[in-house]
Amino acid sequence: MKTAARRLPAAPTALAAALLTAFLVLFAPLSASAHDSLIASTPEADGTVDTLPDQLTLTFSAKLIDGTGATEVVVTDPAGATVTDGAATVDGAIVTQPLVAAAPAGAYHVIWKVVSSDGHPTSGEFDFVVANSTEVTPTSAPSTEPTATAAPAPSATAD
Repeated sequence: MKTAARRLPAAPTALAAALLTAFLVLFAPLSASAHDSLIASTPEADGTVDTLPDQLTLTFSAKLIDGTGATEVVVTDPAGATVTDGAATVDGAIVTQPLVAAAPAGAYHVIWKVVSSDGHPTSGEFDFVVANSTEVTPTSAPSTEPTATAAPAPSATAD
């Protein structure tokens, strides 16, 4: 007695494989698409402001995860010196970084790092320009030494 192996047509198997592949491509989550992104900043990236504002604001596409070391912002002036004044704060999707009051005119560089709502760190950088300096130039201070005054001339008296 001979047994014959029955062979299934290839079309249903190929169709099932194509449907499975299409499902995975279309409906599987993409890991990179879950990261939050910077959608706005004040001062605006690649923009120009008249003077350095008292704070930098970064707005992201979703609420960020906050915690020790989760958010870092560094802003440097044209000479490369930092102009940040304290730690950045996170309020939902908005990061606020206080800046120093006195700053020179020129190109500023911002580097930021946050933790996205999906738990992954995200970072970036951009530049902006400050048109006018807010630095105070020292003026000559009045002297604290007493000034010499002429002594009154002795009066001539007739005796």
